[in-house]
Amino acid sequence: MKKALFVFALALAATPAVRAQQGPGVGSSTDYAASDGTESRNTGFGIKGGYNLASIQGAGADLFTNRDNLKDFHAGVYGQFGFNNFASLMVELLYSRKGYRTDYLGTATRDTRLDYLELPILFVGNLTETLSIHVGPQVSLLTNVRDGDATVSLSDRGYNSLDYGAIAGAEARLGFAKLGARFDWSLGKIYKDGTVLQYNSKSGATVADNNIRNQVFQVYLGLGFKH
Repeated sequence: MKKALFVFALALAATPAVRAQQGPGVGSSTDYAASDGTESRNTGFGIKGGYNLASIQGAGADLFTNRDNLKDFHAGVYGQFGFNNFASLMVELLYSRKGYRTDYLGTATRDTRLDYLELPILFVGNLTETLSIHVGPQVSLLTNVRDGDATVSLSDRGYNSLDYGAIAGAEARLGFAKLGARFDWSLGKIYKDGTVLQYNSKSGATVADNNIRNQVFQVYLGLGFKH
């Protein structure tokens, strides 16, 4: 995760230089300027999907020993609505797999996978004709949990079904394709107060510090379609 943060920071730092080289112009407020509908800019809709590097954050996450990232995917659809040459609003509906890897108090290492339906609502600002920044809130609904090889009950295991947070990232447009990277910070807690985590049929641990939240770095590819 630290390497991902470093790469993203370098990309943002390089943005002013890229803008200076390409001039002050920004993309049209019409996403599909080409007659065949293959050029994506500020207004339209499409599909997207990519890679998740997921982890958990917060003081309570120290409960999990030898914690590591969970590598999985996200996919969904988006609609983008342009206001002018600079600003637009993008709404997405995504299926996203989050979670973490741990050895659970000396047991075998296994993954806890949290499957969410997510609704990000993002402000998009065009820095150049091909480069934009994205920032905004997100609300998520937990639909399924896999603990190792088993699907577990959300209510019995003390999971909060609702999550919310913030997203920030950058995106490059390549014809009708969009290539982007973003950070997804959850502000909602994964577990309810007093939750007892079951490591196996005979042992468990109470979540004393409930400050445990999702954190995800994403890389994605999107494809735009005619409006």
